[in-house]
Amino acid sequence: MSIFFDFNVRSSGRRFRRAVDGDKSDIECIINREHTDRLFGTPNIGSLIELSTLSICMIDGSKEVTGFMALRDHPNIAGVDPADWEVWIRNMFQKYYLSRNTLFIHFMCCTDAVTDVFLEEAFVTVFRNDIYLLNIVIVVPQRCPDGWTARYKTFKRHNIQKSYEKLNGGGESSFYIYTAMRKDFCPQLKIRRAVEEDNDDIVEILGKSCPALQELYGNYYISEIIGRHPETDRRIIVADYQDKAVGVMCLNTKINYDTLQKTYELGPYHGLRKASPLEKENYKRTNVLLNTFGTPIMLGKWDPFKVLSTHDFKPFDEKQSKTKISHKRGKGLSKVNFDCQHDARDSFDHIFYKQTSEDYSEKDVSPSPSVVIDPSVANLLDVDPFDYEIVNIDNILLNVPEVLSSEFDLLGKSSVVKLEEEELVTYSGEPNAFMIELFGLREDIDDRQSFYLLEAAFEIMKAYDYCVIRVPCKEKSFHLLEHFCFVPTRSKINSQYALYIAHRNSVLSKLRVRKAELIDIPQITQLLRSLEGRETLWTVENTILRKNQLQCYVFISGVSLIGVGILEQSEQVDFIRAKYNLDSYRINKYHTRDQYNDVLVLKSVIVYPVFETHFRFFVRDMMRLSEANSLLWLTAYRNKWVIHKANSLAGSMIPLIPRKSEIDTPLPELKRIRDLLNTVMPFSAWFINKKLTSVPKVYVNTRILLVGASRTGIAFLNTLLFSDACPYLFFNNVTLVSPVGLPYARRHKSASETMFPKFHTNTDGYLKSVPYTYYVNVVQGTMTEINKRDKYITISNGSKYYYDLLFLLIGKQYQHPDYLKPLLEREKEIRSGDTPKYIRLDVPQPNPEPRIGHYTPSNVFIVNTISDANKALNSVKHLTYQNKNCNRPRYAHNIIVYGATLHAYCCLTTLLEMNVPPENIIFIEPFPPDDPQKPRVSLFCNVNVDKSVFEMINNLKINVYRSYYFLRWYTDGEDLVTYVDFLSHFQLLRLKCSILFYYGTIGLNEQAFIAVNKSGMAYDDGILIDHEFRTEDPSIYAAGPATKYRRRYYADNMRLKYYDAYEIGTKLGYQIKNKLDPLFKEPENIKYSKQTNFDDFREVTESTSVDTEAKSISNSEYLEDFPKIPAFKKPSVSYCVLPGGLQYLEVRSPGKKIPHHYVQSLHYNGTVMETFKGGYFKLHLTNDFIVDGITCLTPEKFSLENFQHIYGLSATVLNNVHVRYTVKKLDDFYQFFRAPWAYFLYHDQKDELFGMVKELLPKGNSQGETVEEAMRKVGENVHQSFKSPTKLKIRSTFEKSPHVEAITDYIIEWLSENDVLLPMYLQPFQTSQYDYDLKQNPAFRNRRNTIVKMMSKIF
Repeated sequence: MSIFFDFNVRSSGRRFRRAVDGDKSDIECIINREHTDRLFGTPNIGSLIELSTLSICMIDGSKEVTGFMALRDHPNIAGVDPADWEVWIRNMFQKYYLSRNTLFIHFMCCTDAVTDVFLEEAFVTVFRNDIYLLNIVIVVPQRCPDGWTARYKTFKRHNIQKSYEKLNGGGESSFYIYTAMRKDFCPQLKIRRAVEEDNDDIVEILGKSCPALQELYGNYYISEIIGRHPETDRRIIVADYQDKAVGVMCLNTKINYDTLQKTYELGPYHGLRKASPLEKENYKRTNVLLNTFGTPIMLGKWDPFKVLSTHDFKPFDEKQSKTKISHKRGKGLSKVNFDCQHDARDSFDHIFYKQTSEDYSEKDVSPSPSVVIDPSVANLLDVDPFDYEIVNIDNILLNVPEVLSSEFDLLGKSSVVKLEEEELVTYSGEPNAFMIELFGLREDIDDRQSFYLLEAAFEIMKAYDYCVIRVPCKEKSFHLLEHFCFVPTRSKINSQYALYIAHRNSVLSKLRVRKAELIDIPQITQLLRSLEGRETLWTVENTILRKNQLQCYVFISGVSLIGVGILEQSEQVDFIRAKYNLDSYRINKYHTRDQYNDVLVLKSVIVYPVFETHFRFFVRDMMRLSEANSLLWLTAYRNKWVIHKANSLAGSMIPLIPRKSEIDTPLPELKRIRDLLNTVMPFSAWFINKKLTSVPKVYVNTRILLVGASRTGIAFLNTLLFSDACPYLFFNNVTLVSPVGLPYARRHKSASETMFPKFHTNTDGYLKSVPYTYYVNVVQGTMTEINKRDKYITISNGSKYYYDLLFLLIGKQYQHPDYLKPLLEREKEIRSGDTPKYIRLDVPQPNPEPRIGHYTPSNVFIVNTISDANKALNSVKHLTYQNKNCNRPRYAHNIIVYGATLHAYCCLTTLLEMNVPPENIIFIEPFPPDDPQKPRVSLFCNVNVDKSVFEMINNLKINVYRSYYFLRWYTDGEDLVTYVDFLSHFQLLRLKCSILFYYGTIGLNEQAFIAVNKSGMAYDDGILIDHEFRTEDPSIYAAGPATKYRRRYYADNMRLKYYDAYEIGTKLGYQIKNKLDPLFKEPENIKYSKQTNFDDFREVTESTSVDTEAKSISNSEYLEDFPKIPAFKKPSVSYCVLPGGLQYLEVRSPGKKIPHHYVQSLHYNGTVMETFKGGYFKLHLTNDFIVDGITCLTPEKFSLENFQHIYGLSATVLNNVHVRYTVKKLDDFYQFFRAPWAYFLYHDQKDELFGMVKELLPKGNSQGETVEEAMRKVGENVHQSFKSPTKLKIRSTFEKSPHVEAITDYIIEWLSENDVLLPMYLQPFQTSQYDYDLKQNPAFRNRRNTIVKMMSKIF
């Protein structure tokens, strides 16, 4: 489900959806200039779609566009400043409209067939999209004829209000406005208190969603509550329609505050109690910022026109604070610093901080915002209790579970990062909350009407400021929750219910945004009570008084300040576009480069979390006031938790993901971007623009527990959290359990990454640029138990983590040589009868379970993670340094590398890079494998690669022993391995050992293996799964190399271990996202249900029938309806650096690996092309000239990663590579594929380009055939054995068709949108010059003749 809503307004098939840039041509076709030019002028439709707050299209039953409307947050009058239109409309029309509840129509059009209904249905759609929208305004200029409204019957039918300017001189008005009001198009239901006569209606409504109520309390429990127990604290209100209750809400003031406070983080909400006078006084006295900044202003000591100096401030006294601060100077202020410099501070900086914010990544425990900020705003200024009884900033800034990341566990001794437990604060005030006990609406009633019930609830409960509701985590979200704020649970607390809180001011108050003023400083100090906020407060005052490049805005509720935001000018936007997928949400061609404020950067934003419903409005109005179209927030990896860099709005913004393609080109146009990528530290980025601010958020409360941080797990998280649904879908309960947390190290070492095959999505820079820690609760630990009945897992330190959905995405790693040895010995004893199979429980016995866990000597390294690699390389470095300083002979130590995998070769490369003498390295390669059932195919499976690698290792003088297998090791008194025995088929080899790298046994983690088997899950050489990755337990999913399809699928050769792990995780992520998305609708053409009963299929196959014909029909239906396992198309990629600096890349077809020499021996299996310049490069083409295999081996230093994108492309797309190779015009594939023409092949939007080209229509003909349809039609009319002249004739004919012109225009437009990464291609402003050269320059004519000659030689 994308961000496009889909409202069925009428039964005739008409509906509305959000407009996209692809609708531009369809919209232009339905525009009648006679009706639109005088009213709206001649707008750019594409720019309207991109820059409008909301743009919608009406489509008919055949999905053709029949209407369009674009709305923005300011009037379409050139003389009116968008920042001041509220004052303008109040002065000119006496209308008190606010930006929060008003939108202006900037353009609309429709076909003549829908003029009677378009405007009315469009208004209904827009009002339904935003419940807080009250007015839609059309500004009519003087030049527009009076009869333009006659075309739309909606104006007469609803008597839309018309207002003229209130001119003092009584002159003729230059324009007037029409205002469509919500009450005329979306009338709200009548809300009243429930009476006994409503019992039947209410019971019927609640019985459909919760039938247990009727079973427990009978059919008249509502009547009893109202009539027999009026003294109770319950209040029941109903929504009335035609004298029938169609909605109900039951309210109660009896709340167990102690239980809620122990379970949820209620500190920011003052425990849902009112502040006592003593608490208010203590708050003021302990607020150092209020005393320093706020008190002088309230006492009149500061003149608004006076420039600040050091004498105007109180000296900063750290003794007033309970928080001890020890900071180091940071490199940046509140953003990513591209220039690696910062401006000098003014002379009074020491007043605000003695030292700047510290880099918390250097501490043992992560200072999450819950530790640093613990303010309470129940004690704001005693001016108006209604205005200031507001919640404070959330102690978890982004409203997500606490981060337990491995990056802060420096010692590596703890399996879980333990945060200091905070003591529960006792609040002595009166209760200040009521709860919603029951809520329901009739099925035919719009769910958005629930907002009016919430409004009525606050009007009834006038003594309370908070409304709370608890919903089961496993239930899908509903529209009422859009007006609530999610409250996370406390650390190490589990709850089956999610708590939401709404505040009276968020629901009933009027909200505004304006520029900050000096008088706002006292209220801003309430937001920044923590001492960490003093730098932000300094920035606010400096912005107000000195008018620097920063812009500061405040968020106002009534007269209370509820938020503050600081904006600054953006830097290096092109670099952000090149690094992240910014162009997926922002079409660059509609944003002018010379517009100064087009993209601004959030420096710091802090808002009370209870106003989360209005966060995107705050963003939208800051953009309106600053004349920006989009906002970015950048935060460096090491400074994610520094408070003055805080952004409360991050949860409402769109996280940007790094591009999956690497920038590796010698072109000077990309040199600046390439240099920045190599020098700037990893940072995360968020984005939002105006059209995304109109998208409401939907919460998913399901407790998702992910075990394993493999490539499959990372892909699953990327798809679940950061896919196309992230603008509206927010998962607030995702936990990752892994032995090392996220798969990156706090301190990055390039040598450590060399020890592993390279995957761009697993690099240190990529992982640190994705904001996992903001959305995922990361726990270090190993799973030791799965309790399927109570739905929790236990990790190695004894902690329990509960789930609604459990995902076992664990892979296979290198294990100890004695892997599963105790279990295998126990199994052997049971089979021999020495140990009874069953153990009596009534007889006390010692623990019968075999002891799991093997001691590994400190100089034996089994490297599976970056942390393991760092530890191993530190030992190697220490050993090398020790031998060098002690003047020991070069052969004094031996480093043994054992294994026959790519990791073993990568280990050799890393040792050589660390300047370990090759003579001290011993490589033991156990090939062919000792197990006769394993295939005896070489690792590289290529004669040229095998020969080159073998020669390189010999030239390096590394000692190599092949066909030797590990036997045992010997330790000394310090438990260090001194000798290792290896056994071949003929002799025993004993080697002296200083360090051993063991890459022998591969298997599942022992503790996880036992946990899976003890839980009762089906296991048959892997966790058994079905076609949707489900195990036998419907709440447990599994994927990756540790899984296997059930035998009924007959898919042993299609196990997931044979396919790309990232594609598997992506497919599972989309499946789960669609399942949990409340807006997603299942396709109607599914032949089998999700809970497929395989027993039914088994009955079909096993049933006997006398009629063989009937039996064959039954079996055919069974085979047709039987669900098929998913198909995976991404290739299997291996990319690493081999000894001697040889870069190796292998890209092969997905599935079980087949030896190359066997594939090439098949006469029907395509063509092989090889070149040897600059290294070895092999391309394998199918009979259809499609690339299905790539092998590269080169000593050059440029990256080979982009070459994997060539897989699956036609040789024709590759600039006729097969033609050039055949006529011997091509002898260096490296030079050919690194030429400027080929770089569009490596762009991450390449697949979109090829897909859209197939769907293009002839230029100027919207009803013609697409390119794909035209080509298929040509292919059906031509015999397969036609000769070359026929092919050339077809080609020449197609070159003259209007499709070619459409393709050319689209490609040039696509290149212009991606100009930041593809500056070498033709841009729109160069097309005229290109057309001239194409006709006049003789080089182009010779070029065409050469291609024709080459084609004739082939065919």
